[in-house]
Amino acid sequence: MSDYLISLCRDGLLLAELKVASARYPQLRHELEHRFPAGEGFGLRIEHRRELRRIVEQSPQGVRLLGIEYGHAEVIEEGIEDA
Repeated sequence: MSDYLISLCRDGLLLAELKVASARYPQLRHELEHRFPAGEGFGLRIEHRRELRRIVEQSPQGVRLLGIEYGHAEVIEEGIEDA
């Protein structure tokens, strides 16, 4: 599983954080850039989140998921300014 974390800032102040599924990321990124232009002080910081490993427990009742460990990497793309 992978998804994105988009942080919307204005003049360095965090306004919102959105967790976005990979399938909706291109559409939402375009919409945010259009509605919150950099010329008005807005900026987007985007991190790609990927599943690194799953922590499971095996018992006589079966396998149980205890947790998921994620890794984050900042996305650098043309048209996106870092906050």
